[in-house]
Amino acid sequence: MKTILIADDDKAIRRTLELHLTEVGYRVVTAANGSDAVNLALADTAIGHNIDLMLLDLRLTGMDGFEVLTLVKEKKPFLPIIMITAYDEMQTAIKAIRLGAIDHLGKPVDLDHLDEVIDKIFEMSALSRTGVTFSDSFDPHFEQNIMVGRTRAMKEVYKTIGAVADSRATVLIQGESGTGKEMVARAIHFNSQFRNRPFIAVACSALSPTILESELFGHEKGAFTGAIRTKPGKFELAQGGTLFLDEISEISPEIQVKLLRFIQEREFERVGGIETIKADVRIVAATNKNLSTLVASGMFRNDLYYRLKVVSIDLPPLRERKEDIPILVKFLLEKLHHETGKRVEIIPQETMNKILEHSWPGNVRELENTLRRAVILSHGNMLLPESLHLEEGCDGQERFPLLLKPLHEVEREHIQNVLCYVRNEKKRAAEILGISRPTLDRRIKEYGLEEEDKP
Repeated sequence: MKTILIADDDKAIRRTLELHLTEVGYRVVTAANGSDAVNLALADTAIGHNIDLMLLDLRLTGMDGFEVLTLVKEKKPFLPIIMITAYDEMQTAIKAIRLGAIDHLGKPVDLDHLDEVIDKIFEMSALSRTGVTFSDSFDPHFEQNIMVGRTRAMKEVYKTIGAVADSRATVLIQGESGTGKEMVARAIHFNSQFRNRPFIAVACSALSPTILESELFGHEKGAFTGAIRTKPGKFELAQGGTLFLDEISEISPEIQVKLLRFIQEREFERVGGIETIKADVRIVAATNKNLSTLVASGMFRNDLYYRLKVVSIDLPPLRERKEDIPILVKFLLEKLHHETGKRVEIIPQETMNKILEHSWPGNVRELENTLRRAVILSHGNMLLPESLHLEEGCDGQERFPLLLKPLHEVEREHIQNVLCYVRNEKKRAAEILGISRPTLDRRIKEYGLEEEDKP
């Protein structure tokens, strides 16, 4: 019979969990404070049998759950511990996993889900990454490099961040444009022991292959026309920290080779140089494309792909986690208050319904930009529905053939309109269109928009 230790200072919660787990078929031991929890977890002979699993509340008298977790893990690193807390902030989840918790559950505890988690822990020797049920008590406050979300998919992201943060493992973040891939990369870095070292981001699609190679690896004086002095690259500048390579799918085959070598050997040469330079840099890469498809088509190196995805994080699109939208709106409005000085804090139900009904093809980035425009245009502290200016979809509406044109003409006009809208800022245009910068450049040339996009 498996023995479970319940450590919680709330007598009612202790009793509820004890009765349930006893009924399920476990032997149960309880502790009402941090000191007793540590003693029971470590002094197995005192109770006549081993503790097989520990349910640990964050708020305990004497010492808190994090202190208990640290002390127990020092002596019993393989004892599975589930942290239970009413505080569902991202930081709590990440810290719990970093300190060695196998999972992190919110209060009130869903007993059926608790059973599933415990069953999986006892069935598997590896860590369980089961999702959790969150409570609704957390009102998000804006902080830099913080993500919000309570859905199981986002909880999995937080736990993976916690598990990988202190390692030097290469991480591949995959997700649609606007889902927050750079935020995940920043969360990995700033929740790690390397947080005081550099975090450098490079948008791979924004630079030509030649310039990108120089930006990443640096160049020697005279390496090419215009190289009037030696310039260190991002790998050197990120020494000891994290280099975030966004849109990794867009790098050229030549740079793929050099990147593969760096990941394998942790060394490189500057462009035009012969000196081998070593750098201790963690690489976090991101893409909005399916790299495995690009590998199959020969457009991306198979060996580099597997080197990049040592740890893989898949970010869900906003339409698949609409339960997170209300707290995202509150969080983003707080962020916009810090940026603009305008506080909008009253959200009528009609406004929230309109936000929830939108499909958000641009994901969290589109939501933030929509709210930014609405805050700037709002009068007073209320977010009115008409201030959102959301484009209505045609689902459920009668459709009329208003435009009978060849597809290439429609595409040309759409690209032209987007370029006009962003005042020819190609990076923003590519983001809105959901294509890479090189692809946009090819379309501009193909459709003869080169002259038109000049001021």
